[in-house]
Amino acid sequence: ITVRMVTGDNVHTALHVASECGIYSAGGAALEGPAFRAMSDSEVVQLLPTLQVLARSSPEDKLRLVTLLKGQGEVVAVTGDGTNDAPALKE
Repeated sequence: ITVRMVTGDNVHTALHVASECGIYSAGGAALEGPAFRAMSDSEVVQLLPTLQVLARSSPEDKLRLVTLLKGQGEVVAVTGDGTNDAPALKE
């Protein structure tokens, strides 16, 4: 099981929380939404094995991540606490 943090928080807050929770570790990748959005799908797919934190993400970023993971044959579970999580939760 791979746990990833996808949050609207800034990257510094996200990395701190993810480290404290054991989600982020040495060698893991962390991206911010604008960089994620600038990447092609194939670039993101190559990054997926190491991606642990996606910060400053939009609802569309969350949905894209879920879609790409499922496209790689992954079984994906999503939790969320706001309406901005609805598109990814629905997928």
